[in-house]
Amino acid sequence: MGHHAMIVRPAHHVPARVGGRARVRACSARLAVLLVACLLVLTGCSAIPTTGPVGVIEASDGEPDAVAPVFDPEGPAPGATPEQILRDFITAGTGASDGYSVARQFLSPDLRATWQPEERIVLFRSNPRVEKRAAEGVYQIQLETAGTVDAQGVRTNTVVPATETLGVRMVQIDGEWRIDEIPDGIMLAQSSARDLLISHSLYFYSSNYRYWVPDARWFVRRTGVTARIVGAMLAGPAPYLQGSVTSAFPEGVTLARDSVPITSGKASVELSPEVLENATNLRLQQMNQQLQVNLLGLNDVTSVEMASDQPIQLGSPDPDLIVPDLTPDVGGEQVAIAQGELVRVRNGGITEIEGLDSVRTLGPRDPATSISGSAYAFLDADREALYVTAPGSEARAVLRGSALTKPSFDPDNWVWTTRSVGGRTEVLAIPPGGTEANAAVLAAGWLGDRSVRELLIARDGSRALIVTERGGTGEVLLAGITRSTEGVPQSLTTPLTLPTDGTVDTATWAGQSVIVGSSVGAGEATPVILHLDGDRESMAALDGVRGLSAGSDAEDTLYAEAGSTLYRRIGGSWVDEQVEVTDPSFPG
Repeated sequence: MGHHAMIVRPAHHVPARVGGRARVRACSARLAVLLVACLLVLTGCSAIPTTGPVGVIEASDGEPDAVAPVFDPEGPAPGATPEQILRDFITAGTGASDGYSVARQFLSPDLRATWQPEERIVLFRSNPRVEKRAAEGVYQIQLETAGTVDAQGVRTNTVVPATETLGVRMVQIDGEWRIDEIPDGIMLAQSSARDLLISHSLYFYSSNYRYWVPDARWFVRRTGVTARIVGAMLAGPAPYLQGSVTSAFPEGVTLARDSVPITSGKASVELSPEVLENATNLRLQQMNQQLQVNLLGLNDVTSVEMASDQPIQLGSPDPDLIVPDLTPDVGGEQVAIAQGELVRVRNGGITEIEGLDSVRTLGPRDPATSISGSAYAFLDADREALYVTAPGSEARAVLRGSALTKPSFDPDNWVWTTRSVGGRTEVLAIPPGGTEANAAVLAAGWLGDRSVRELLIARDGSRALIVTERGGTGEVLLAGITRSTEGVPQSLTTPLTLPTDGTVDTATWAGQSVIVGSSVGAGEATPVILHLDGDRESMAALDGVRGLSAGSDAEDTLYAEAGSTLYRRIGGSWVDEQVEVTDPSFPG
């Protein structure tokens, strides 16, 4: 094999918020300490994530909530024109203190009392344009949008350049112009959004309660963030996850008050009476567990107490209580192709798969292995047949079709792929031991005329990463997976689009992040780590990237296959693994 060859290609980090991933790693260390302590009590804290997109705001002991940065916009200037009032109102939206009291000074008395500043946040790129319309007192604000954040913190990015126009009606009060009609919400420059907003991942249960599924949200950086996080969690998952994840809290449960007091590290969450309706000890413990995974480590929270008029007693640990896993550990071993056979690859070494029959005559490509490592799947050389095999068993064709995509295993050993049928894409999942005859054909009408390049199932079994192409443009999509009560896959939800630069050729999961290969020039591709909270980390370009593979994180187990060379990420550089394999893939 020889010694590893170091390729001097430094990675380029693109910061996306103050503190970046370094703050996340600092938070992880704090959560690890909390984890040890929580193992001594009922709470199920062993599931608390120690990695992932959690934006933490510093707070001193005894503070009930986050300390916001100081933004001190000015109120309306005497004699200001309507155009200046509108421009200054936009600027005043950066001052969230005291209930946006400065921004409210620009509004008429009636609107001042009803305006909801965080109902919708519009993120804009260039300076807003203010125009007077023909009707008296009517104006409009035109924005080149970068995205929006709704009342529950769900962020929607604008994938292509777009504009939005807001209608405004102005009135004169005591000789001064004021805004009498404008849609609820504020407008923030994309360039300052990182200072004004914080990211925090909510967590919901997978449908079988075995995994935590993250749901990245954005909140205005001000006091009251803990209550807003709990309120957003109670309101349910983001649209693309609805039906694919579950909450332990019944629909309709809300916070009984608009704050979550934190005393000596204990967050007291008082809930509406519906929380106790038909609640078993198991369900209450699942609720408590979900609150903890969402709050521990935020603003120095070290424990959580649920209440509804009085503290809720959780009872003895229920034997059916599952402690969910956030990021299943898939180890450091990959399956790959070497000399026409399926092999295992680890740390630059190749080993045979004991007990596995030869598949050389089938021309295998794009292999996959189950998370347990007990089963394998691959395509034939023409991508027209999907085979499954296992040690001690013959390889058998379970599906045939045109333009099959690389297989992917979910945690229950269903094998997923797509095929082209009459110019459309069909999404299929083969049950363990099954064939095309009993495959689940998933509803995904939103695919339309898109062709699918890759379909990879998250290791929590609740989400699908999809690389599509339409009209020569590649897209990276995240869709939720809905299942029947028996766990049979049924549909892919309308997806979330991840913004990317350039043409995307390949993608893969890396723990709770996504790695994409974006073309940047002739023969070159730049691997980019897309964290679900919006962070991006661009690495050095490689020539002829054919595929990417990653384990449970992007720090230690990220590989890129470029030309005939397999590279491994070591810090900020690529290292030639000096191993002759193709199509490496981690379990899943």
